[in-house]
Amino acid sequence: MTDDDAERAARTRSRILEGFARAERALFTRPTPKSPRLMKFLRMRKKGSIKRTAERLGVSRRTV
Repeated sequence: MTDDDAERAARTRSRILEGFARAERALFTRPTPKSPRLMKFLRMRKKGSIKRTAERLGVSRRTV
């Protein structure tokens, strides 16, 4: 591999890693949907615990 090839590979790798970082930020910084159907689904997944569902969503138990 020549120096130009190594440099090009490093730039490509850098762009790919930056793209992954952007995608990860976009995915994990989105707000949690607060629809009633979602809350019911999450509550059922947690065996009906309103408290655990509220903690996971970051809302009060009354909201759930």
